[in-house]
Order: sequence, then structure tokens, then C-alpha cells
Amino acid sequence: VPLHNEQPLQAPQQAPKDVAYVIFTSGSTGRPKGVTLDNRGPKNTCIDVNVQYSVACDDAIFGISSMGFDLSVYDLFGSTAAGATLVYPRAEDTRNPVAWPEQLRAERVTIWNSAPALMQLLLDTAGTLEQLKDLRLVMLSGDWIPPSMPERIGRLAPGATVVSLGGATEASIWSIWYRVPRQVPAHWQSIPYGHAMANQPWHVLDAELYPVPAWVLGELFIGCI
Repeated sequence: VPLHNEQPLQAPQQAPKDVAYVIFTSGSTGRPKGVTLDNRGPKNTCIDVNVQYSVACDDAIFGISSMGFDLSVYDLFGSTAAGATLVYPRAEDTRNPVAWPEQLRAERVTIWNSAPALMQLLLDTAGTLEQLKDLRLVMLSGDWIPPSMPERIGRLAPGATVVSLGGATEASIWSIWYRVPRQVPAHWQSIPYGHAMANQPWHVLDAELYPVPAWVLGELFIGCI
């Protein structure tokens, strides 16, 4: 029976091309700029990650990244799309990495998403296998990943898949990824940049915007399908 003051539900007012968020970044220029993203790109990226790594309602994601950093976009909307749990550090422990391992254990966190520097802090403070035993996916992006880091992660989180991600803030969080082997070859000086994510082709072009041959320097361009 309808309530006396019940109002009919309104149709959704949002469209795919509506602005989803604005995040400021200096990028490679050193000059801060506001980057405006509509709904399409972030949605594509979040769905791609969730499908590729079967993120679901029994997962828990640790929201360690600042809301001013676009990694947090996946934490918030990727978890929502999958029905997963989003766990934030306790307010008093946001800048206290000593407390993170125990919270990960207590909340049974399965997915970690951060810049390598924060993972380094976690590895330095996690004392036992028990604290990180539930981690199954570690996503690292935003900076250079030490080639020794995946092996360290494997020792404390033996069930975790380590993934390097990259891209540009302007191109919806991430656009390229690489599944890192547990044992990185000794001669590698860095982790390979990887392969294009779904609907986000990559091109290496010269100054005239023509594709360059293999092993020839060029500029990276991110496309969309």
C-alpha cells in the first residue's frame, strides 16, 4: 500500500558523458592542473580490473590511498561495482604503518592497491605470514617498483598476485598493466610497463604521429575504443 506522502521515483539524471570527478595532478610538467573525467573511462577501468581478477563480494579492499589520488577511485567505485568490502585505515592510524598489518589481518583484507612506497612501509612493518595471509591481489602503480619488491611480497603474502599498473590521470586511473612474476629475473632493472587494458589501446608514435619501429624511441599515446 503506498504511503500517503510517497513520491514516485525519479529516473536517473546522470549520463555517461557527465563529469564523474576532478583530480589535480602535476603529471610530468610539474605544473598542477585539474583533470576532469566523465563516467565512461573510470567505469571501464574498474570493470576491467574486477573481471580480470574476479573481484567479488567476498573480497575486502584496503583504501590506503588519499582521496586526492586517483588510485582511490578504484578503491571506492571498484569495490562498489563488485559488492566488495572497502576497509579504510582507522583515523588514528592513517599515517601509522605499524598498525596496518594487524588491521589487514583482522579485516581479512584480500586486495591491496597503492603506490610502491606504501607497500614498502607495509613490508617493513608486517612481522608474520599470519598478518598478510589473506592478500590475493597486490596492485602497485604511480611510481617505479623496485624489482626486489615482488619477492618480498611473496614471502609475506604467498597467495598474492602482484600487478604493476600505469597510465595517466587523464586516462582513467590506469590504462596498462603487467602481471609480475614472483621471482623477477636478476638482470631486470625495472618492471616491464605491460599490456594495454580493455578498450584502451596504446601507441608509440614519432613527432609526426606515425608509429615507430620496435626499439625506436617515441611518445606514448593512449587511445580508446
